[in-house]
Amino acid sequence: MRSLKRRLCFSIIVLVLFGVIQTHAQCTPLKGTENLWTLPSLHWLLIGELHGSNEAPEAVIDIVCDALAHGRQITVALERPTREQTALEGMLLEPDVEKARQRLLKEPGWRVDPDSANIPDGRTSQAMLCLLIALRELHKRDATLSVAAFDAPFTGSDPGARDAVLGSTLLALGNAEPTKLIVVLTGNLHVMQSPVHGYDLAAMKLPAAQRLSLEVTDKGGDSWSSNGHGCGVYSGGVGNNGMADQRGIFLDPRLAPFGKVDGILSLGQPLTASLPAAGEPSPLLACRVQYQTKPHP
Repeated sequence: MRSLKRRLCFSIIVLVLFGVIQTHAQCTPLKGTENLWTLPSLHWLLIGELHGSNEAPEAVIDIVCDALAHGRQITVALERPTREQTALEGMLLEPDVEKARQRLLKEPGWRVDPDSANIPDGRTSQAMLCLLIALRELHKRDATLSVAAFDAPFTGSDPGARDAVLGSTLLALGNAEPTKLIVVLTGNLHVMQSPVHGYDLAAMKLPAAQRLSLEVTDKGGDSWSSNGHGCGVYSGGVGNNGMADQRGIFLDPRLAPFGKVDGILSLGQPLTASLPAAGEPSPLLACRVQYQTKPHP
């Protein structure tokens, strides 16, 4: 069912971009979301994924859709450079969606050519573009829905410098929008609520009583990622400790495979890799050269 929905999503994107049809975002009820909307103090919902899958962005769409159905006003915060804010907003607001898509894919982080200094990773995948298209459709139903980039520039060589800025940016975003729920999709490390590698993570910058961190779990599978070994499709997901095999939200910290969080967003299935939205990287790109010449991790 999920793979069928994914194929339909990509087909619909093509049709929308060429102006053939108007879409209506399809939402699938997600077990456990009802437990979120009974938390009156919840202001930041942090979802920590393994970048580069189809399944995690799909689940975020379903969560946002359900939140809107329950009367919540939503800002979706994405781990993208703040310089992309205008381009991201254009995906929701620009009347010509193809123009908006082209503008987004021209941003350095989305390009996949050898002249780009940026290495593509799962944050610029086809699934992320699919997420933005779905948000565009939801925005037609609820104009209060918005999107925000929160990967702000940082200085210094301190290992925790980037997380400090990520957290501060999310805090400022929430303070500027006190009546909205900030749904954050980011790498799983950034949602942890205790130090990892000796420094505080982004989530720890937010008031504990107003945040809720979910670690995305899976049944293995493949993802598109970029790391010190190169970029490409890698096997192996986060796992699920052999628990919570169903798709849904489970507010039990003991279910998390690693780190301190409030619970998990279980995908209930293996991951499938989502390739870069701008197309396969050139084999000349540095990370692909590494990937082709170094052992698979």
